[in-house]
Amino acid sequence: MVAKPFRTAIIGLGAVAEPHIAAYCDLADVEVAAVVDPRQDRVEEICARYGVAGFSSCEALLAAMTPDIACVLTPAATHREITVQCAAAGVHVLCEKPMAVEVSDAEAMAAACDEAGVRFFYGSSYRYLPAVQAARGLIRAGAIGAVRTITERVVTGAGEAAYRPMSPAHYPVGGPGGWGYGLVDHGIHMLDVFPWLCDSPIDRLMGQGDRAGAAARPEYAVFALRSGAMGFLNYDGCTRPVELPGEGVFSDSRQWIAGRGWMGEVGAWDARPGHIDIHGGEGALRVFHYANKLFLNTSGVPREVPVSGRPAPWHFGRQLEDFCDALEQDRAPAVSSDDGLQALRALHAIYASEASGGWRWISAHP
Repeated sequence: MVAKPFRTAIIGLGAVAEPHIAAYCDLADVEVAAVVDPRQDRVEEICARYGVAGFSSCEALLAAMTPDIACVLTPAATHREITVQCAAAGVHVLCEKPMAVEVSDAEAMAAACDEAGVRFFYGSSYRYLPAVQAARGLIRAGAIGAVRTITERVVTGAGEAAYRPMSPAHYPVGGPGGWGYGLVDHGIHMLDVFPWLCDSPIDRLMGQGDRAGAAARPEYAVFALRSGAMGFLNYDGCTRPVELPGEGVFSDSRQWIAGRGWMGEVGAWDARPGHIDIHGGEGALRVFHYANKLFLNTSGVPREVPVSGRPAPWHFGRQLEDFCDALEQDRAPAVSSDDGLQALRALHAIYASEASGGWRWISAHP
């Protein structure tokens, strides 16, 4: 335990904020000291619930106190301004995905933190989900041989009329955008996690993605990792699911419900749990990331692999705990601005590929 807890400010009080706060309150090395949001009623609600100070803006927060860490949970379009303000005040930054809307904004964020001598931690929270971590351990141990393909597919909804994209406050009209489980807001996780699982960077990509303010289309991405493995993403929120009765798992976690956060009971049946399929030369894995389940097939019959560690939303706590350890040990964060930049560059390469009609190459390290 550190001699003094890291005073942490939560900037942005959307649906994901309370799971973050609840997880942070479990950490002995963290003190949730303040929250920030322009909505006064929301600030008052959270302050009353958690007994913290509340502010309407980042400027007001920094005028009143200098926290050790700012957790930036606001829409991506605001990340640059907030990160630059915090860095200038000497505050370390944990920033949720995507790192920014534009690559140039993300580069400016990284430069601001470097110049100010503060640490930047990119919020790739999927890396801290127990089932995902267990899958990486099995892959690194050679349990399925060399990875050949890795896939995620989220094709669901209640028809086109019920489709609801993210607001222009998140993703400006005309630029990359879409719904909460689309390429930009969710697929950005996979553009980081797939290379991390395989210990191999993305070399080239192609596909198509939604744009904010335009009609939604089926989204996809195909990408090649340097190892030779192929990644596949497919998203569409304008249709209906086709899972059969009886498909699914008993989730060891709560289900994420848009606008409400993690709801429901642990151990409840989840008919359509999100999952990643990983196929290697000697076997395959199915990773139910939020349901906290993992299955391995090396003999023709999948078997469940026990997963240790608390499920979502406690992965947010492990993520911040890792950042605090990096600060205490004066080491680089495990997930850095380079990781956030690589995921964002990959995302933009997908959009550029549609315009060019061919593969787009990205560098492994900027």
